[in-house]
Amino acid sequence: MPRCEICSNEVSKVYKCKSCGAKFCENCGDVDKLICEDCLAFEEELTSTEGIEFEEGEGG
Repeated sequence: MPRCEICSNEVSKVYKCKSCGAKFCENCGDVDKLICEDCLAFEEELTSTEGIEFEEGEGG
């Protein structure tokens, strides 16, 4: 049986993450988007900062 690279469990089927290439089970990612939970978390971090304007420090 294949093994999930995220949870290390033996599962009936694994999917390959299109972002990092990890083999993950249906519990460890989005099988419709083919993205593992690690990459999903990274994408959420990136999108959570979108639209936030950062002030630049005044230079001397």
